[in-house]
This record gives sequence, structure tokens and C-alpha cells, in this order.
Amino acid sequence: MEDIVALLFGAVIIMFFSYERFNRVTYDGGQQLKRLISILSPDKLRARRVVVNAYLFYALTLEVIYFFLCIYAKLLPALGGPNLISTEVGASKLPSGASETATSLFEGFDQAAELWVRALSTSDAALAANPGFDIGIPPTVSLATALIIVGLAPSFPVLQRFEDWLRGAAHRLAGIPTHIISVAEDLRRNDSGILADGPTKEGRLLVPEGNWERMKHYQAAAKDHLTAPDDFKRDLKLIFALSAWILDRRLKTRNSKERQRFDRLEDELRRRTNELVLQLDEKSGYRLGTSAEKPEEDSDETDERKRASWERLAEAADDLADDLYILLALFVEHEVLVFGGPQQDNSRQQELKKPDRPRQQDLALEKIEAVLGDHATPGQIRSYTMVSLGWTAGMTLLISLLWSLVPGAYEYELQVGSQRNVYWRVLDYTFDGSISLFMPVLVALAMRDGGLQSRTWCDVRAHWTMRLPQMTLVFVVSWAVASLFRIGIVLWQSVLARGANIDGSLLWPSVRTTFEYNAPAMVRGAVLGLLIIGLLDERVARRARPDAKRGRTSSLWLASRAAAIMALWAGVTRALTAWSAALNALPPRSGLDDIDRGLIIYSMMFSAIVGFFVVYCVAEAVFAQRRVSADKGKSSTSDQGDQIAKAGSAPVVPTSGIPAAGE
Repeated sequence: MEDIVALLFGAVIIMFFSYERFNRVTYDGGQQLKRLISILSPDKLRARRVVVNAYLFYALTLEVIYFFLCIYAKLLPALGGPNLISTEVGASKLPSGASETATSLFEGFDQAAELWVRALSTSDAALAANPGFDIGIPPTVSLATALIIVGLAPSFPVLQRFEDWLRGAAHRLAGIPTHIISVAEDLRRNDSGILADGPTKEGRLLVPEGNWERMKHYQAAAKDHLTAPDDFKRDLKLIFALSAWILDRRLKTRNSKERQRFDRLEDELRRRTNELVLQLDEKSGYRLGTSAEKPEEDSDETDERKRASWERLAEAADDLADDLYILLALFVEHEVLVFGGPQQDNSRQQELKKPDRPRQQDLALEKIEAVLGDHATPGQIRSYTMVSLGWTAGMTLLISLLWSLVPGAYEYELQVGSQRNVYWRVLDYTFDGSISLFMPVLVALAMRDGGLQSRTWCDVRAHWTMRLPQMTLVFVVSWAVASLFRIGIVLWQSVLARGANIDGSLLWPSVRTTFEYNAPAMVRGAVLGLLIIGLLDERVARRARPDAKRGRTSSLWLASRAAAIMALWAGVTRALTAWSAALNALPPRSGLDDIDRGLIIYSMMFSAIVGFFVVYCVAEAVFAQRRVSADKGKSSTSDQGDQIAKAGSAPVVPTSGIPAAGE
């Protein structure tokens, strides 16, 4: 029993201690990243939901590697790792023949589950009398392998290079750091209207009045010494505006807990802003009350030195403006600043009801929202990945549990001639459902989420020449990952059950037989993943649905269609499995018998039930959230109309006397 506990404890160690490795930087880039890399860890560059999805992909892949290395521990020295074993441990044995393999594999997870149940239900005296229960993995191997993977023990080059590649792949799938950099570049190109030099004072409210005079003095002093004076002027306006409203916290924000994560970045930007202003004051000879038309000149400096020093200051201002845009993009990504949604409209309407509402706040929000443009909403695209995975896992496990209590008993009686123990059936069905149905959905939705975050995903409205290769790739990868995992577990349980010495000539026939019997079942999970992706792509891309009743009817229709598709594929794949078992039986059978047909019917019923309830729950969850958003939008519009009607008789407050932001 301690070997099972050690194996599971090692898996827990990986889940809890691998986050530190995941949060290490895997990217290097230009000067911009070098300035921020010591302040911003990878988990701060995307929203928590996106980071969690990427970490789950990273951690679950490490778990697969962990189980593989534990089972096949004798491969570690060949890969350059330490020799953790001195006796026969791990999967060092395979069945002695193809017919024996087919017989042992026909029951799927039966023998492995039976061993687990026997360990949990048998007394210590019985186990001592029958010491045959052994998973083949000593506790020292499990714990040592887990510590090696998480970096708490010395690693070996092959595993270290693979972990670096895996971490980089997880970061790229999550858009770390490319998403924030691309958003900041978009904002940089869209900043022409953030400030105005208009004749009205309202157009100048974002920058304190004293800083307008300071900027004029800088421009007059640098007039003949800069290659791009307009860019310098734009950078200065941006720096003074965002410093006043963001760094000095004059703009009201929300989600203060998230904002605290960026205190170091704000302090660094505030320090650089103060240093730049001091250098510009000294260079231009600016003093309070000094006329901007008559900057002080340093007669000791040559024209070349003046030009070089002004260009250096302009470059520093440009870098600071870029980093301020990074901060703005991070605030939108983490919903510290939110624009354009129903909740924001409601809060703005509530603020407008206050008689002392400052016009500066409204203008700041309007200008910053105009600069953000399409990025005014939270940076991450709502993919519904976690919602879909939650409902898929919950419904799959629940249906597997209920099925194992009654229909599963009759299915096992057809398959093995007895109903077996109920606990054994529950464990068998839950393992089978987790691997054959949930794992392909997990891989498929992870690929979709990564494509959405990197903005390379083509939804169902795309042309078939773009959509078909993408869906084919998702289907093949999700099926292949689940098949490899299933085949590895089945080979392991065959070793535990049969215990024959390894024979190189029978290795590939054993793998081939295992593949033929188990791989078709993984197609059902891949098909379920495609059904969920089609539902999310089609429905999320649409705007709010007209009414709740139609959405509920549509959910039933989508669930019924999914049940029919799942039943069809379950019948086909179970027939292929039955043919494989018949051809590899001893003696071989020429065709399917009544038992095989009965098992096909059971498989179709089970898959149809799972497909119906999974798709129905996912559809209802998506539609319910969209209906809530639509209802909030309607209530916001109604409140806005009432406010406009009430404002018809309200006095107009002149804006000419409103003080500037710095006054």
C-alpha cells in the first residue's frame, strides 16, 4: 500500500511545487523586455484565468512524464538520468505472446482496478498471506522522480531541456509576453487623440496647466536639436497625462488587490518619470516663471553635443512612454481599468448623478477609452474553457458512477461472465471515462484556448479551407495523446497481471495489439471535444441571444444532436474493438457474435447519455452567462434613458471655470 501512497504523493508534489518553475522567464527580447523582466514575472503578464490554463497544461504534461518515468524507471540511465533502481522495478516485463496480450487487454482496466480495490478492502493479514499485490514502483523511485522533475533534486540534461521547451510552449500558448507587447504597440499606434491642444480648456484637462508651460519650454529649447520633435512632444504629453492620472492615482480604478501586484512597476515608472523631468529641466534651463520663448542656452556646449544630449533625452522619453503603455495594457488585462461594458455604464451613470462629479474624471475616462479602442474590454478573449472542462469532468464522472451501479453490471456480465464487485466497477468506469472521454476534451479545449490567446484560432464561420485543417489537427492530437496515455496504462497493468519476462521479438506485436484494442475508444472523446468546440465557436461568436426560451430549446436540440453523433461513433469504434478482440482471440473468431453486438449497444447508450448531458450543460452555461450580460445591457440602457430625461431640466454647468488636473 505504501507504494501507491508514494506514487500519489509524488504527483501531489509536482502539482504544488512545479508552479515556481512554470513562473520562470523563458523569453528574451529587446530593450523593452530587459527593462521590465526583473519587475514582471510571467504570471503578471496575463490574466489569472489564462495563466491557470497554461499552468494546468504544463503541470499535467509533467504528471504524464512523471508516471512514465516511474513505470519505466530502467530507462532513466539511458536518458542520462540517475540509476534509481537496483532490482527489477517499473515496467520491465511484457506479456509473452500476442494472444496472451489480447486476453489480458480484453477486460480494459479490469485487472488494474481489481488490484486497487483489493488493496483497499483486504485486511492486513490477508495481504501478508498473499503478498502478490505490487504496482511495480518502489516508493523511493516515485519520490525521487518527483523531486527530480520539480527541481528539488539534481536533474539530467534531457529532462531539463524538455522542461524548458514545455515551459516555453505553455507561455507561448498563453501569449506570454507577446499579448501585452502587441497590445501596447497597438495603443502606441492609436495614441494620436489621447491629448489635444485645442483652444478650449476642456481639451487640456488631462495635463496639469504647469506642465503645459513646461512642455512648451522643452520644445522651444529642443527645437533645432531633435530629428523628430513631434514625436518628442507626443511622448511628453503622454508621460505627463498618465503620470497625473495613473501613477498619481487621480483616476478612480477598481480591483485594488490586483493593482497591488504592480506596485513595483508603478514605483519604477514614477522614479523614471521624476528623473526624466529633472534632466529636462536642467537641460532646458526651466525654472518656475521662466518664459518658454526664451530658453537658457549653454554657450560651452557645441551643437553636436547639444543634439546628442537632446536625442538621448528624447529616446528616454520614448522608452518611458512605451513602458507606460505596458502598464496601461496590464491594467486592462487584469481588469483594474474596465471600459465599455454594462457594469461600467451603470457605474458611470451612478457617478453622473452626483452633483459634484468632476468633469476631469469623465474626460480622462473618455480619452483613455478612445486610445484603448478595441482593447478597452479585458484583454483575454472569453473562451469558456474552464466552464466547459468543469461541466465535462463533472458530468462524465457522475454518469460513469451511475452507469456502473446498474447498466454497468449487466454490461460486465456480458463481457466477463460476472457482475463483479460494485466498488470495482465504479473505479473501472471512472478511470475509463476520465481517460477516454475527458482527456481528449481537455487537450482539444487547451489547443483552442491557446489559439484564441495567440489570435490564430479560426472559428466555425471561417472558410472550410482554413477550418478543416485546424479541426483535423485538434482531432488527431487529442486522440493521439489520450491513446498514448491509455496504451501506457494498459501495458503497465498487463505487466502487473502477467509478469512474463520481456521478449524483444514480441514487444511490437504486443504494442500493436494494445493499440488496436484501445485506440478506437479514444475517438469518442475526440469527437466530444470537437462538438464542444463547435458549440463554443458558434455561440460565443454571436451576440446576445434574443430570449431565454429560445436558448433553452436550442440547448436541447444541440444536446440531442450530440447524443446521436456520439452514439454513431461509439457503435463504430466499439465494433472495431470487437473485431480486434475476435481476430486476436485464441482461437481466432471469424466475426462478431451476440455478446459483441450487446456490448456495442451498451457502448452506444453510454456515449449518447454522456454526449447529451455534457453538451446540454455546457450550452446552458454559455447561454445563461450571455443572457445575464444582455439583461445588464438592457437595464443600463433604461437607466441611461431615465437619466437623460431627468437631465432635461437640470442646469448646465459651465466648464470654463473647472480647474486643471494639477491645480
